[in-house]
Amino acid sequence: MTVGQSKLRGVLRVASLAVGAVLLLAVFWVVARIVLYRQVDDSERLVGKREYLARIVATPRPPAEEAINVVLILFDDLGYGDLGSYGADAIETPNLDRIAAAGLRFTSAYAPSPYCSASRAGLLTGRHAIRSGMHHVLQAPGTWQDNLLRLGGRNRRLPKEEITLSEVLSAAGYATGIVGKWHLGDESPSLPNDRGFDRFWGLLYSNDQGEPRVLENGGVVEPHPIDQTTLTRRYTERAVEFLERQAAGPFFLYLPHTFPHIPLHVSSERVGSSAGGLYGDVVEELDESVGTVMSTLERLGVAERTLVIVSSDNGPWFQGSRGPVRGRKFDVFDGGTRVPFLLAGPAGVPGGRVIETPISALDVFPTVLELAGLPLPGDRQIDGVSLAGALREGTEPPSRPIFFQQLGIPRAVRLGRFKYHARHAVFYGNPMDWIWGPMRYRGPWLFDLELDHDESYDVSARHPQEAERLAAMLADWQRELESNPRGWR
Repeated sequence: MTVGQSKLRGVLRVASLAVGAVLLLAVFWVVARIVLYRQVDDSERLVGKREYLARIVATPRPPAEEAINVVLILFDDLGYGDLGSYGADAIETPNLDRIAAAGLRFTSAYAPSPYCSASRAGLLTGRHAIRSGMHHVLQAPGTWQDNLLRLGGRNRRLPKEEITLSEVLSAAGYATGIVGKWHLGDESPSLPNDRGFDRFWGLLYSNDQGEPRVLENGGVVEPHPIDQTTLTRRYTERAVEFLERQAAGPFFLYLPHTFPHIPLHVSSERVGSSAGGLYGDVVEELDESVGTVMSTLERLGVAERTLVIVSSDNGPWFQGSRGPVRGRKFDVFDGGTRVPFLLAGPAGVPGGRVIETPISALDVFPTVLELAGLPLPGDRQIDGVSLAGALREGTEPPSRPIFFQQLGIPRAVRLGRFKYHARHAVFYGNPMDWIWGPMRYRGPWLFDLELDHDESYDVSARHPQEAERLAAMLADWQRELESNPRGWR
């Protein structure tokens, strides 16, 4: 071996050792970041939250027999077109259709997000999930997806300083219960019983994440593997038990069903009963559950003073109908977030109405608080608007922009009949896309949803002023989020 070859070999050995050391340090850094991950709450904002809830406790309360009760029923991945009142032919939903006929049916209601955790965070706080750092899907502990969240420093639970609807109503003297899927954290201080619920029975995650277990309050009552075929029936039974126990009121029941999220399960007597296949079987059993809840309210004599809200956390996934709109779960096209939204009672709210004005499930938080005679927190931006006035007076809700985000990035905005999309990735489904990348950027686009429900025809050249106006709104929203992402005041 020559001297030159010997030197080269030495250099290569040193280089390989250096590369190995760098890789070892990188692995150590990754492991340490995952293992040592801790989510930190905002202590300053916690003070403001406690002061607000103390004011709620001190707020004069009406007699129990005059206070409004609230039942919030949420389905998981139910499509806009899955109910008879929204055009379904293969699936029969007589109980939900009865609510639609006698109550209020919203034709342009949007979930806060096209996927679950972010949508639920928005529903219970009245704030865009971007503000709570919950604009992604929470993952079961120990999974590679959860490790990625830890590695990226993402929130894996609803921050303690966020104020939930259940916390406000609990402070106001309501009995509060959740039966079903939580999906806003698997550890304190963000478990259901930490966030204003007196009782919890259900799952912490979706039924396809990790090893699903049934919990009652803080303890496991059914370890993995659980019997998912009886989940809907058992949720219904426990919801009825809660209503019977708390009939004197006031009460808040949150019933976030596990289904029709996949994997689909239904009770044995329901298998094959629907023309819509297994998916239809599942939805028809959910409809039966709603009928049981409604008949229980009637039997207990509290239906006249109970507000019942029924919706879905986002659009359909692999099965289910998006109706006449474009897109599915995870999309910012309407199919990802336009959902059924039904409202029944209480007495004094004119029923038998169809409301076409766009609304958001973010509106649930301020609407319930106003109907309950409770003030909003003043130290934070509430993105929803109260529909209480429109409900009482029988008028249309106020027109305002509806914003759409995807993984914390503003993507689109709707105002009235027009919806504007910024340039963003769109899945085409061409097999060749898996070689060149499944997403291709397209847009910006302006769609006229009055004439074009499925967002197929860009009319920005025909309506340039509308395109400019909505583009400016979306840009303003993005700047506002960048300058004050948490929405503190």
